[in-house]
Amino acid sequence: MSSGPAGQPSLVRTGAKAGAAFIGSVVKGGLLSLILGGGAFFYYLSQLQGPGNTAARAGGAGAVLALVTSPPLLVAVLLLLFVAVYVMLGVQQGRAKAMQHLVAARGEAVSERLGGAIAGRIEAMPRTHGTLQRAADWLSVDALSKQLAPVLGEGKAVRAVVGFVLNRLPLGDMLAEWQQGRAAHGEPMAAGEGAAQDPALRALLTRRINETLQEMAEPSSKPLYIALGAHAVLLGVGLWLVR
Repeated sequence: MSSGPAGQPSLVRTGAKAGAAFIGSVVKGGLLSLILGGGAFFYYLSQLQGPGNTAARAGGAGAVLALVTSPPLLVAVLLLLFVAVYVMLGVQQGRAKAMQHLVAARGEAVSERLGGAIAGRIEAMPRTHGTLQRAADWLSVDALSKQLAPVLGEGKAVRAVVGFVLNRLPLGDMLAEWQQGRAAHGEPMAAGEGAAQDPALRALLTRRINETLQEMAEPSSKPLYIALGAHAVLLGVGLWLVR
């Protein structure tokens, strides 16, 4: 991996910090899974022998049939699913925090380089009846990642950033806006290899990519709060059913 300009952390250091943030979030998710998910599940199982579950206390086939045909078993299954939910939330939060480190350290460079790479491919796109062919045919994560590799390095983090940007950028609207602007000023729509660079297109792409990356750099805790609330409500309903 290449190092960044003076005053910017190297990609190796940035990658190490991003990896540490990812691992830390996954570990937290695993702990929540064991403590909250597993704890609530086993506590609820211990309450299935309560006074409100006479058939279950009887044992044997009658107990199995009672649990299979009763809402308490459904609650137990749903509580068990929360063990996996907390792990997935930890992974999701880890990815967001890893991207946060990458954007904070290299966001401007990524925006400029990625904007220039996309602009270059757009300018070289063949036209059909005076319009650009579908951008998706020319813009791909693989192609752009390889083009940016000499500057930004290779790895899953760079590919993830490129994929995130391509999925979020309204390229169709931006291309239409760019074409209309050029047409309004009477500028020719040159195409193919060696086409003249358009500073306005590069500025537009760089700005929009930077805005998109800033969204990535703000991980949300809302999904975790929703999961905690739903988990608590489900446990409460289950305890009410078996009381």
